[in-house]
Amino acid sequence: MTFVPRITVWTFATLLALAILTLALLYPLSSLFAASVTSPETGRFSMAGYAEFFATDDHVTALINTLILAFVTTIGAVVLGVTMAFVIARYDFPLKSMIGLLPLATLVIPDIIVCQAWIMVFGNNGFVTNWVWDSFGLIMPQFYGWTGLVFVMILQHYAYIYLMVFAAFQSIDGSLEQAAQNLGSSPWRTYRTVTIPVLAPAVLVSAMVVFSLAIDNFGIPAIIAPRVPILSVAAYNTFISELGSDPVMQSTMSVMLVVIATIVLVVQKLYVERRVYQMEAGKAPEMVKLTGLRGRLTSAATLGFILATLLPVLIILVAAFTHSRGPVLHWGQFSLVNLERAITFTPEALYNSLFLAGIATVVGTAFSVIVSYILVKKRSLLTNLLDFVCVLPLVIAGTVLGIAMINAYNAGAVVLTGTWFIMAMAYFVRRVPYGIRTMSGPIHSIKDSLEEASINLGVSPLRSFAKVILPIMTPAILSGAIFMWVTTLSELSATIVLYSAGLSTMPIQIFTQLTSGYTGPAAAYSAILMVSIFIPLVIAIRVFKIDLFGTAK
Repeated sequence: MTFVPRITVWTFATLLALAILTLALLYPLSSLFAASVTSPETGRFSMAGYAEFFATDDHVTALINTLILAFVTTIGAVVLGVTMAFVIARYDFPLKSMIGLLPLATLVIPDIIVCQAWIMVFGNNGFVTNWVWDSFGLIMPQFYGWTGLVFVMILQHYAYIYLMVFAAFQSIDGSLEQAAQNLGSSPWRTYRTVTIPVLAPAVLVSAMVVFSLAIDNFGIPAIIAPRVPILSVAAYNTFISELGSDPVMQSTMSVMLVVIATIVLVVQKLYVERRVYQMEAGKAPEMVKLTGLRGRLTSAATLGFILATLLPVLIILVAAFTHSRGPVLHWGQFSLVNLERAITFTPEALYNSLFLAGIATVVGTAFSVIVSYILVKKRSLLTNLLDFVCVLPLVIAGTVLGIAMINAYNAGAVVLTGTWFIMAMAYFVRRVPYGIRTMSGPIHSIKDSLEEASINLGVSPLRSFAKVILPIMTPAILSGAIFMWVTTLSELSATIVLYSAGLSTMPIQIFTQLTSGYTGPAAAYSAILMVSIFIPLVIAIRVFKIDLFGTAK
């Protein structure tokens, strides 16, 4: 008698998830790697693409600039993020609760909107630039290029450091520091020998996240520093110039981006695994209460800095209602023309954004719910593989993913290039890791006995999952879905490669208007996009009481 292994519903779900990720991610990536080592003339294995890459000064410069930008952004973000986390975690002062949440708003403001806002402030026709010239006859330093690039990148990424390091500060057992000081250690030595080593893994992990995001970023370098060679922008430009011809160099550049990000994550993993400190749950260190002048100064300084980082929101909203003629904004002159044009002439951009974000969010949420449950509760060799594949999108830039998908689905039995499906698939792949991470948390705290009791009473595994697990996961599911929605609406890097006629989105319209110099219409599109992003956030926080950023104690 032949033994046939029984495939459970969760094994089938695991295989299905792997199949979906293979088609949406692994197959495009394999096509990308294959194209980078295949000669277009002979069709045989060749490393000519990599040889040409390192022999071309412009390409090497783009690689070096990318690494420099990532290092500088990471260092600046660590300094700002750790400082802010320390102040919020260790001191009590007026308005602290509100100030502690404000930096997290930068996580959902699209890069392209931030770029536009700072250009309106410090650009060649920015109101600060004009005011300095009109008032003092001085010429402001050129904002386009490295100055503006580093400035915007640091302000746009420091909140990642703040969020992770603040959580680490909150988890420290205050008795450790108290014991060190009781033994005669000074406050500085206590921080150096006790606090900093405990915080080091969180700082490193968050720094590596920022480093990877800086390497992959497309929108900020493309808008703020178009003349500074950056690898993500160079890969896109090469893709455009080689479209329909030799795909070797675009694939080679894309592979280089993946390799750099992968090395960063491997280094992070090896370091963190060797420096994990376990502590008994204890009382957090007592906060120092700042009253009087010290409290007011601390509150004013932190609030002023954070509001400065959130200035783009206010600037965009004002600019959207400001009269413009060509590239010139006439500040102080109210007008609805920009908004009317944005709504009247290209309504399909708003429709496409909402439609694609909706599809990606619905599919991504359902996928994340099932996969997060499998990864936590149904561990096996297959789930280990699934876990690895689910992490891969974190090291793949949007432009790289778009190029890989076009390489894979531009010809053959299945042609998806030029369709909305390939765009929705890219959005799904890029956001799924975050959905899985968000939804896995509450599953760890669910006792196995609850589900087992339901199954023992005769309820099927699927129905037990629906009746027992899903209700407990509901807040995390809504939180993950909202995060997918708001980040997908602002997706530019993958869209710029994948979209075609009739499939333009709001970020594409903003990018097109900005690169053409029309800041007024770009502001109108940005205002509409921000409203589409923040309405779900307000509903989630105020109506459903969802802690989207995980800051509740």
